Amino acid sequence: MKTLYIISRGIGKRSEEEMLQLERENRIPRASLLEDALSAQLLDERYLKKVPPLPRRLLYRYMPANLAQMIEALFIQHRYDVILSQSEQVGLPLALLMKYLRMKTPHLLIVSRITSVDEKKSRQKIWFFKRVKDVIDKFLIWSSTQRRFAIEQLGVSEERIKLIKRGTDQKFWSAEHVGKRTADETDTICSVGMEARDYPTLVEALRPLDIPCHIATGAARGEIFDTVRRLYDIEDLPDNLTTGFKTSEELRELYGRCRFVVVPLMKTDSDNGLTAILEAMAMGKPVICSRVEGQVDVIEDGVTGIYVPQGDPRAMREAIVELWNQP
Repeated sequence: MKTLYIISRGIGKRSEEEMLQLERENRIPRASLLEDALSAQLLDERYLKKVPPLPRRLLYRYMPANLAQMIEALFIQHRYDVILSQSEQVGLPLALLMKYLRMKTPHLLIVSRITSVDEKKSRQKIWFFKRVKDVIDKFLIWSSTQRRFAIEQLGVSEERIKLIKRGTDQKFWSAEHVGKRTADETDTICSVGMEARDYPTLVEALRPLDIPCHIATGAARGEIFDTVRRLYDIEDLPDNLTTGFKTSEELRELYGRCRFVVVPLMKTDSDNGLTAILEAMAMGKPVICSRVEGQVDVIEDGVTGIYVPQGDPRAMREAIVELWNQP
């Protein structure tokens, strides 16, 4: 089966050869596993620079990568048995255009989430979903709450939207690479991520404590999320708290030093925080997480993690102290 795999990576990132070498050296999580399993043609930013005919390559230089990917997909989709889109910014408008152009190539779309704390993005996705729900052959989604929303609120048929489990690279995120530490050998805690994070609540929870914590966050593709900006706007961060971006290797080392990981979330009906939660679990670290509507598929309170009420610094502080003292 010939598959066209649409994914966004970003121009200026490491070359494919360098990425594969780093994967083999276990210095970054493996991103090539799905590509290898599918034997797919990647339609990413590098493809746009090298493969299309010269006139289209010149044209793509002057437009956003997402738009260029969509246009190129329209040109070449007939060569493939199926399209797999792992970019909603490309996959949703592409499906709409294919609908109007009566293109029949089967199309699968991996959906990270439909609604989010960004109301504008949520409205845009909902608008597209309502118009392509009957032409995308299968939606693949890893949030049961979001799947239910698509079925009950947007009218997507149950057969078209399949719940799948979100994975993480347990070969990379493994304590064996940083040395297994006892509770007495771990000297900090951490929090990780950008989207829908309630860092002000975490800051207030930590303020009267002497437990060190690093918040590993920063910009994504040059963009600073509003949730991260709210952290940066706090002028009187307590001395026991540090912030800053971590590479994958640095983050793995940080997880190794931590007794546990805290994932403070804003109110959200999506599974925000899932990546950090799975990484922490793979590293063998307990997780404290804000209880929100969307974060229900991985954490079972008291079994696979600890929930605290959303936006409650006192409850978060009590959980942190208890877990720090009784690891």
